[in-house]
Amino acid sequence: VGQATEQLRRVDEMTTAVRDSDAALAAAADGRSTAAAALDTLTARVGQAWRNLRTVRDSVIGLGAPDLPEGSALAGWATLAAWAGAAARARATALPDAQDAVTAATRHRDETAKHLTDEFAALDVAVDGDLADTAPAAAAAELAQARGDRRRIAERRARAAAIGADLTKAQEEQRVAHELGRLLRSNQFPEWLEAAALDTLVVDASKRLSELSGGQFELTHRDGEFMVVDHADADSIRSVRTLSGGETFQASLALALALSTQLSSMAAEGAARLDSIFLDEGFGTLDEATLEVVAGTLENLAQGDRMVGVVTHVGALADRIPVRFQVRRDSRTSSIERESP
Repeated sequence: VGQATEQLRRVDEMTTAVRDSDAALAAAADGRSTAAAALDTLTARVGQAWRNLRTVRDSVIGLGAPDLPEGSALAGWATLAAWAGAAARARATALPDAQDAVTAATRHRDETAKHLTDEFAALDVAVDGDLADTAPAAAAAELAQARGDRRRIAERRARAAAIGADLTKAQEEQRVAHELGRLLRSNQFPEWLEAAALDTLVVDASKRLSELSGGQFELTHRDGEFMVVDHADADSIRSVRTLSGGETFQASLALALALSTQLSSMAAEGAARLDSIFLDEGFGTLDEATLEVVAGTLENLAQGDRMVGVVTHVGALADRIPVRFQVRRDSRTSSIERESP
């Protein structure tokens, strides 16, 4: 009986222990569930903290926010907070300069607006309300008006230029008509014609005299008198009366040749032409060099249809002439005999 009682007591203890264990196990399960729920809550809060951190960091990334470190959200918040503090201090330091810049910009804006307002007023351009809103449209309208005015001014200037050209042409024609009327008067036309012919004659004779004199002399005229330009004497101009005998012959020959050419060129169609020229004496005063130049000139002059006749006692010149006639005379008569070259 005692042993059975002891066993029953032990069964009761064990039963009580099992109940306590079940209770403890149930309590542990409840604690585990509570801990799991707390962990889920903490995990959610950590995730929300990271999302909040990224949202805040993204909002200031344009200001140079740093990258977030891997690990805990607390470290990320610490990094972002440290950057924010440093940035705030830097901006606080730069704030006075920025405020000064804003003040200067505002003053410049006001001055520019006043200047533009004055400019628009000077141009008689109406600007109502805010200058920034109304000025572009007003300026565009005035620009279109100015371009139209410039186009019309250009057209009027072109018409004025055409009228000016017509006026100049008419004035020139009137001047020419007046000059012709003056020159064609009975007492003016012969003088004008004579002066024009003399100018042409002197130009041609001057070229020929330059060739005959080796470039030393040229001819000109002044008040109806022939003058010579002496290039060997610093281009001095003097009367042809001051020339030596040989130089006078060269000038006379140049004038004769020019006159022959001019009369031929001025002859009317069908009129008699001057196709021959005779030179009588004067060659005896020439030195050998000048005589050679004259002979060459005469040979060139005889080219073509023109006949050149020379009367001379200078044998050196006669020998250069292809067709010669010898004039002989005795006490009773004279005779002409053709000589073969």
